[in-house]
Amino acid sequence: MKTYLVTGATSGIGEATALQLAQEGHTVLALGRNEERGRDLERRGEGRINFFPVDLSIPSDINRFFEDTKEQFPTLDGIFNNAGTFGKPVAPERVTDQQKEVFQVNYHAPEQIIQHAVKRLSRGASIVNNSAIVGHVKFPAMLLPYASSKSALLTLTKTYAARFHGKYRFNAICPGPVDTKLSHSLYGGKDKFDLAMKHHLRGEAAQPSEIAEVVCFLLSDKASYINGQTLVVDGGYTLT
Repeated sequence: MKTYLVTGATSGIGEATALQLAQEGHTVLALGRNEERGRDLERRGEGRINFFPVDLSIPSDINRFFEDTKEQFPTLDGIFNNAGTFGKPVAPERVTDQQKEVFQVNYHAPEQIIQHAVKRLSRGASIVNNSAIVGHVKFPAMLLPYASSKSALLTLTKTYAARFHGKYRFNAICPGPVDTKLSHSLYGGKDKFDLAMKHHLRGEAAQPSEIAEVVCFLLSDKASYINGQTLVVDGGYTLT
């Protein structure tokens, strides 16, 4: 069995992925800000999930996590850089320095995590970055920092894949709409989200567990010949 790191693990796609990895028998290092939800996740993980309160908007938190875990978990077999933030929707010509947190969480934190992790990755380790659909084909003007940071994550993914020549694998996923609280807030509430999803090709958004299945596949040895790729997981959303 392997050891995986999952960020944004206390809700949505991260939570679903952490639970599935644990169910498969792996050890999961789950990072998140909500300690209450993190401890609950540990309980549901039946001893295989270890929660660490880490705020990815604070670089020193990330440094501390890697320092504190280097002896207990000296080897990592994979990472799911999942955590992300939308920031405050604003017209692109009005973007301010307050939007820097979006890039810190969505791009710089995964970059920092990878820089630390390469010293502990096992050969053949797999890193999956959550770029979201906006990093690939959808560019909502009011979410410029979010879309830009997710697009930058795709470049980071390909750069690292080329850098390590297959020693470690780096891939990205671009999920379409997913039924999570974060998505609901973007649409102004769950009712508005559900209404908008009626225009989705299949009539509804994905459940977090559907995305988790794809992430766990990419993290596994079954995806050993997939490297430096971007996988759109949207149920046909981009066709419309």
